Amino acid sequence: MKKYEAPGVYVTELNSFPNTVVQVPTSVAVFVGYTETAIVDGKDVTGIPVRISSMSEFEARFGVGPMFRFDFSLQDGKPALDLEEASRFNLHAAMGLFFENGGHGCWILSVGCYGAGEPVLVKSVEDFGEPVWRELAKLQEPSVIVIPDAVLLSSEDYKTVSNRCLAHCTDLQNRFAIVDVFDGERERTLDENDVISGKSGLRTLVAAEDMSFAAAYYPWLNTSHFGAGSITFENVSAGTRKAFFEHVGQETAIQANEARKAAFDKAVKSLEGDDISEEEKCTTHKIMRGLSKRYNELLSQAVKAVSAMPPSGALAGAYAATDAQDGVWKAPANLSLNSVVSPCVSISDAEQEDLNTPLDGKAVNAIRSFPERGNVVWGARTLDGNSSEWRYVNIRRTAIMLEQSIKAALDPFVFAPNAAPTWLMVKSVIENFLNGLWKQGALAGASSEDAYGVEVGLGTTMTGADVQAGCMNVVVKVSLLRPAEFIVLSFQQKVRKG
Repeated sequence: MKKYEAPGVYVTELNSFPNTVVQVPTSVAVFVGYTETAIVDGKDVTGIPVRISSMSEFEARFGVGPMFRFDFSLQDGKPALDLEEASRFNLHAAMGLFFENGGHGCWILSVGCYGAGEPVLVKSVEDFGEPVWRELAKLQEPSVIVIPDAVLLSSEDYKTVSNRCLAHCTDLQNRFAIVDVFDGERERTLDENDVISGKSGLRTLVAAEDMSFAAAYYPWLNTSHFGAGSITFENVSAGTRKAFFEHVGQETAIQANEARKAAFDKAVKSLEGDDISEEEKCTTHKIMRGLSKRYNELLSQAVKAVSAMPPSGALAGAYAATDAQDGVWKAPANLSLNSVVSPCVSISDAEQEDLNTPLDGKAVNAIRSFPERGNVVWGARTLDGNSSEWRYVNIRRTAIMLEQSIKAALDPFVFAPNAAPTWLMVKSVIENFLNGLWKQGALAGASSEDAYGVEVGLGTTMTGADVQAGCMNVVVKVSLLRPAEFIVLSFQQKVRKG
C-alpha cells in the first residue's frame, strides 16, 4: 500500500472484475501448399506464414491458379485432352472453396512458387520438410490445418507429409487436421487397390500415435470453381496443339459448311506469330467456340478434369461457418457444400458402413448427394473412430478450444502464491467461463453441476509435496455434447378401442 504523508483526498482505482477466460479462435485455418508467387510488400515470403482475410487478398499476395496443360490424343479413335499432372496445383482452388463455404480469416504458407505461364516447378516432399513445421509451430491462432497439395505427390510422399501433419497436431494439441484421401476421385474396388483399405489406401498410408486430431473425407468433389472460359486452346500443350487444331478443323459439322471451315482456318491462322495480344487470343477462342461443337466438347472435358478437387478446402470453410453460426461444439455435418456439383463417387448406405465403422477404427466421413438436399457432409468422425472419448470431430475440437482457452487464462497465475486465495481465484475464473458456455448450450447437463466441475486445492488435487514442488494441479471436468449420429424411429400400430 502506498504511504500517504500529506493530508488530502487520494483516488485509487480498484479492479471490479476478476480475470476472465477468453475463448480462443476455433475457425482459423492454415493452408500449406504451392502458389503462383509469394510476395508481400516486395519481400519474398516463401516458407513464411502470412495471414489473409479474403480471396482478393490471397491473389494479391500469392497470385492466381496454375496454367493447366493438356496433351491432345486420339484414344481408340476418340479425341481426348489429358491433363499433365505436373501442371496441377490445388491450393488456389482450395482457397476458393474455403471462402465460398463460409471461411474468413486464415493463414497461408507457400512451400514453393510455380510462376506464371507453363509451370516448371517440380513438386517434392522436401518442400514440406522440417522448416515448414517449425514455422507452423510458432503460430498460436490456427486451429485447423489443410494441405490440399499433398495428394499431388507420390503415395509414399503423401504418406510422409500426412503423417508429419498428424504428428504436428498431436505434439501441439491445439489444432486439427483435415485429411484428403489419396486418389479420392476413384471409386472403391474393395481389393488391394482400394483407395481406403488397399495397400496404398488411406488406412494403410495414414497412421499416428493419436488419430483423434484429424478427420478424413471421401470422395473428392466435382466443383464449379472453374468456369467454361477457364480452359482455352492455350492450355493445350505446344507439342500437340497443331494436331488438336487439325482434328477440330476436320470435324463433320465444320466440313459440312465450307464457310464455317474457312472461318475456323482463318482463326487458327491468326494465332501464328509471337506478338499476339491477350485480346486477340480471347477473340479467337470465342470464334472457335461459336464454330466448333467438338472444340467445346473437348474443352468441357478438360474443365471437368481440373474441377475434381480434394474436399479439404471446402470442409475448412464449412468448419468455420458452423463455428460462427452454432459454435465449435456443433458437429460440422449434415451441411450442404457450396460450389459443388456432385461427389466424384456416389455412395450408398451399405457402402458407407465400412467407411463409418471399420474394424481398425480409422473412420472416413462420407460426402453424399441426396435428392432435394444437394451435396451433404454425411459424417462427423475423427480418424480415431473406435475411441469412446474422441470419436467425434466436435468433441475433439471443443476439447482443444477449452484446453487452450483455459491454458491462456492461467498464464497470469504463473509464479503467483500457491495458496488458497490463488486457488479460489483460479476456480472462480474457470467456472465463470464454463458457466457461460453451458448457458450457450455448449455443455450437456440439466444443471451447471451436471455440465462441469472444477477442483483445485490442497487435499483434493494437490498434496503437500506438490505445493512444495511449486505445482498447482487443476482438474476440470466437462460434459461434452455428442451428435445424434443414429436416430432410430420405432412405429407400432395402436389397437383400436371399441
